[in-house]
Amino acid sequence: MNLTDTLFDNDLLSFAYFLWVLIGLKALRFAPWRLLLASSRIQQVWFGASLALFLLWNFEVGVRPALGFHFLGATVYVLMFGWSLAVIGVSLISVAVTFIHGDWAALAMNALILGIVPVSTSYGVYWLVHRYLPRHLFIYIFLCAFFNAMLAAGAAVLTMAVLLIMTETYTATRISNEYLPFAPLYLFPEGLLNGMITTALIGVRPDWLKTYDDELYLKS
Repeated sequence: MNLTDTLFDNDLLSFAYFLWVLIGLKALRFAPWRLLLASSRIQQVWFGASLALFLLWNFEVGVRPALGFHFLGATVYVLMFGWSLAVIGVSLISVAVTFIHGDWAALAMNALILGIVPVSTSYGVYWLVHRYLPRHLFIYIFLCAFFNAMLAAGAAVLTMAVLLIMTETYTATRISNEYLPFAPLYLFPEGLLNGMITTALIGVRPDWLKTYDDELYLKS
């Protein structure tokens, strides 16, 4: 799923950097720096979760450049830290992954599609569920974690496919025949992974989930 700098022209890659910087500045502005800097526990959890995502992102299955899949883990990352820290985290992870693979021109594009798109989708779904649905443990696990992760990964896959078709990197026929049919086989495990990790955190470390509160979801 990782993009390389040979797939797109320089103007599009430059625009991706411009957009990435704008979103990054917004995340930096609204991140809870005072809380993060005041708590060594939060710093350790954030660093540990970011390291886990970095390792996860280095494993990919695919047959052609960009036409592959790897676990994102973005949804549970958002549920743990919120949108701002998640955006900052996936951006730093993208830099680390690029440092290994070396496609610096495509760094911003990868950060946007594989990081910020699923992170923003995950937070948007969580916000809608939290605002309009009852506070129930099953709703939180199934909709905010499992189903949410499938939607977030699907958003990344769809964005990737549309971009590759619009730039004529691949034809719509090739995308529909060689890439999209395998998406369901990827989306369900992505949802299962995020759902299982979220469920485990609720049972063992609920304080690691910024978006979860026992008082709301268990005692309401």
